[in-house]
Amino acid sequence: MGLYLEFPALDKDFPMRSFTNEGGVIVYPHWHKEIELIYVIEGRLNLGVNDVPIQMAEGEIYVINGGDVHYFLASPNSERIVLQFDLNVFQEFSLTEDEGKRLRDLFLHVSPSSADWNPEVARLVAGLLQVIHRESSQRKAGYRYIVKAKLYEMLAVLERDVPRLVRDSAEDATSKSQETLEKLQQIFAYVEDHYQETITLQQVADHVGFSSYYFTKLFKRNMGITFMTFVNDYRLSKAKWILLNEETPVTEVAELAGFSSVKTFHHAFKRAMGVSPLKYRRTIFGNK
Repeated sequence: MGLYLEFPALDKDFPMRSFTNEGGVIVYPHWHKEIELIYVIEGRLNLGVNDVPIQMAEGEIYVINGGDVHYFLASPNSERIVLQFDLNVFQEFSLTEDEGKRLRDLFLHVSPSSADWNPEVARLVAGLLQVIHRESSQRKAGYRYIVKAKLYEMLAVLERDVPRLVRDSAEDATSKSQETLEKLQQIFAYVEDHYQETITLQQVADHVGFSSYYFTKLFKRNMGITFMTFVNDYRLSKAKWILLNEETPVTEVAELAGFSSVKTFHHAFKRAMGVSPLKYRRTIFGNK
């Protein structure tokens, strides 16, 4: 199972899109030529970029350059805005070859994590992302003008006010640590296929051909969390989906989501979400 090249569904005449991801999800290792910004509105996000784990907290932004291999695991009670755009969205700027190179270099060298930015700059970019997302979602008359204006403003802020990183220009981001990324993808797929069963660390280590010791270190180093925490978060995200989309009794949700007992499920859900599964469902749908 190899890495995959993603082709975001962008309008040819307006190559950008903004959307939200909610809840605990897995996004497999992939790459695309478009620039991507992730803004965590709520919860936390374990992001991986070119084999480097980044733990994002609420309110943080991360800039993913075109060609960077990335993947993420989100916490069950989380939400984020994702903005993707092709540099051709700035074509009205009549980019010369030198100007195009300057734009590519900007995203190649900009410090990607807002945790390293001036807090006021981070708040400004977050506000721009919110406006872009709102306008893109509502699509009222003239929304493209507002979106492009905010994209240009964001570009100016990144160029003027965000610190730079020194990166190895010879580094091929799409092939960096490919073996590790493919192993992680195997792990994700195994959990997706077997989350309703008992899963042990040793089983998955054997599946990918590692010792349990090496597997434990590799997963924690690349994902920023332990493997069993990841499995638990994945099961919680499945339970949340069932609670929101089906009328299955709460006593059966535990089994469907892969928990060993109703008691274990109840405690894990309340610890993650702050309320019991039943109360969570009732807060969304009332007492039905």
